[in-house]
Amino acid sequence: MTPNVDHNTPVPGLEGLDNGLDEHGRIRREGDINRVDAAFAPLVAEAASALRQLLDRRLHSIYLYGSIPRGTAVVGQSDLDMEVVLHSEPTETDRTAIGRLAAELDQDTDLVNEVGIIVAGRPRLLSAAERYDNAFQISCLCTPLWGPDLADELPDQYPSIELARHITSGTQAAFTRLTAALNEPTTSRPDFIRQRVGRRITRLAYTCVLFRWPGWTSDPITMQRVITAFYPGHTDEVAASIRLGWGRLTGNPPDTLDDHHKAVELLTNSAPWWTSEHHRVTAQTG
Repeated sequence: MTPNVDHNTPVPGLEGLDNGLDEHGRIRREGDINRVDAAFAPLVAEAASALRQLLDRRLHSIYLYGSIPRGTAVVGQSDLDMEVVLHSEPTETDRTAIGRLAAELDQDTDLVNEVGIIVAGRPRLLSAAERYDNAFQISCLCTPLWGPDLADELPDQYPSIELARHITSGTQAAFTRLTAALNEPTTSRPDFIRQRVGRRITRLAYTCVLFRWPGWTSDPITMQRVITAFYPGHTDEVAASIRLGWGRLTGNPPDTLDDHHKAVELLTNSAPWWTSEHHRVTAQTG
């Protein structure tokens, strides 16, 4: 089957899927604070309190993203992902302090696999340069936890070719880092590296189809269905990427030698192919 590049032409196999859009075709916000499982609520509250104490009046707002606010997190396997927005641009001292706090929270709990906290400044988030990057994350992927919702000041997001073009920024640099980490025998958590390989490749593949479907999702099963509807010849490869990326959630973490070989194979063969395909399909204007 030739990949469909005309998003107005229906592709079989996608009937009944939630396309993640509202009635105006805008990408809906993925999470909701009411979907946070009670098991994670104390950790979320502890993290928010610690961030407020650490950043004080410099803090604009705190957000959750990932599986916890989507209500799909698995105790002991999922991550606690947070973003904090400051009134001004963060300094290296800020980043170091926030990273230290994340490490302390991670060390003190078995509820999650890892704690990650990223930081950004309100002025840059409101700039045109961030529209399809961190501003997209705040508007669509993040759930407000504390403070004013910056999404109210940001532009609406659509599953457009422009989003697909820009949302992959940093992917090639990430592939370079992941390749180096896979080849480094002293890497402390190689399973984390393999997981990131699977997720990066799956999400790159998804950017090749999001504006052709059109729709938005972070759910791996939905991504798999959409990608393979457009690229049935890559079904096994996409399934392998998703197994590496999300297998931990079903009790299959990527911690075997076979998983290592598969991650190397995907980075060697699949990553360049999807990179080339992304350039090809997003160069089109129709």
